Amino acid sequence: MHRKLGITLLLLALAVMTHPPCGKADEPLPLSPGLSFRIIAGAGYVSSNDQLRPNDGNKTVRGLDDNANRYDAVIPLVSFDLRYTLAESGRQLYLGAPMGDEGPPGLTLGGVWPLEGGGSIDAGAFVMPFGQVWEDPYLVDQNRQETDKDVYGAKIDYTRIRGTGFEAGYRVETIDIDEDDIGQRFNDLERDGWVHAFKLGYAHALGGGWQIVPAAGFTIGDIDGDANSYQGYRLKLGLRRIDNRNLLNLSLGVGYRDYDDEHPIFDKDRNDTLFNVLGLYTRSDLFGHPPLFTSLVAGYNHRSSNIDFLEADTFMSGLMLGYRF
Repeated sequence: MHRKLGITLLLLALAVMTHPPCGKADEPLPLSPGLSFRIIAGAGYVSSNDQLRPNDGNKTVRGLDDNANRYDAVIPLVSFDLRYTLAESGRQLYLGAPMGDEGPPGLTLGGVWPLEGGGSIDAGAFVMPFGQVWEDPYLVDQNRQETDKDVYGAKIDYTRIRGTGFEAGYRVETIDIDEDDIGQRFNDLERDGWVHAFKLGYAHALGGGWQIVPAAGFTIGDIDGDANSYQGYRLKLGLRRIDNRNLLNLSLGVGYRDYDDEHPIFDKDRNDTLFNVLGLYTRSDLFGHPPLFTSLVAGYNHRSSNIDFLEADTFMSGLMLGYRF
């Protein structure tokens, strides 16, 4: 259980970064035609006190105003990308677990289409089948049980719009909770539903390989339970530096979620403020071998809520070694 939660948290942390105008965070789109493959694996460390995410160290809640137990975990990390580039058009087909900026990567099947006027469109369908949540996160004085959370969806991103630094995207996903006990106790706390996320950003070149990337996003959580439905807003400022062998990606973000109806347990309308700080450094051509690269990531997420039970802090870090051919 620690492993599944840790993977989700660290990949979520990687995901909140604004991606470069083209390609993955650690490499540009392959220019040569044919098949390419990239895999990266390593280990991560996570420390959190999030009451909503399953972990062995926080199974039992003594009271709904009880302080959350902090837990620590060391977990494995794996991501891959299998891609085929067409010779004449430069179009690409890919299968993999890309690191986007709207949530954990899951498994994505998609394609990239370069446009004559500049920029490219990246579209695909994804599935995230390994998520878990508590059947009833508000159960008191007995062990909470975990259940599966499956997410399916599609996304489309338009980067370097008309050859400029502008980028925009849309993502839609449907959420299915296997045993939603809290949703059966209170209809307003059902967790199945749809999420729509929109984003707009601009990559401004500063010279010397540096870019500053302000971005904004809007999210609609169309969840079956009115107390879990929300509108979300976020602002993000990214700073990147890319050269032939190095990539440094730093980001600072703040967001706000306003929920639609009164929480039936706490008798108030929930609202959350979200903060995150994240850094990623990737070194290519490791030890003089062009196929080898390594990535180091570290970050912090904080959720401030008007419901004390939902306050959460998460620290994460990871070290990964990759190979491409």
